[in-house]
Amino acid sequence: MDSGTTTQLITVGATLGGVVLTLLTTTFVEGRKLKATQRTEALKRAADRATWLRDERVKAYAGLSTASEEAFQLIRAEFPELLKNRDVIEDRWRERRGELRKAYNQVELFGTDEPRRRGKELWKAARGGVNAVLAELDTEEPVVRKESLDRVLTGISEAGERFLEACRADVQGTAEEH
Repeated sequence: MDSGTTTQLITVGATLGGVVLTLLTTTFVEGRKLKATQRTEALKRAADRATWLRDERVKAYAGLSTASEEAFQLIRAEFPELLKNRDVIEDRWRERRGELRKAYNQVELFGTDEPRRRGKELWKAARGGVNAVLAELDTEEPVVRKESLDRVLTGISEAGERFLEACRADVQGTAEEH
């Protein structure tokens, strides 16, 4: 082989080697860019989901707080008249109890452990307290004692405070994480 052909073969070989190296490098860089983009998108989705979940928690916590306050107001305002309008008040209580249960279910679905536990206490304080008052009416002396209503109201109020403390701690803890 003459030197011109050898030079051309070396040049062609070097050019092909350069093209192959360029293709390999480009493929490697593009693959890394794609993985970085995918990681960024996954982080964004995770952040969006965390924000959505936090918002749902806040809604659930507010819903249970509002429902318990409405139940508290119903008991405080209307239960003293229970003997006169028992059927009407029991119907209203069933509605409130249903709303309270739905609100608690939202906390159970979206809440963290402590607000769930405190929400359950709140739900049980309202439900159990009113059931005790209604059971009192079914005794030989159909009278609702003021002490019974005060006990129910105190139970709901204290459970509500513990629930709100747990909610605040959860939401503030979540906000600090993000």
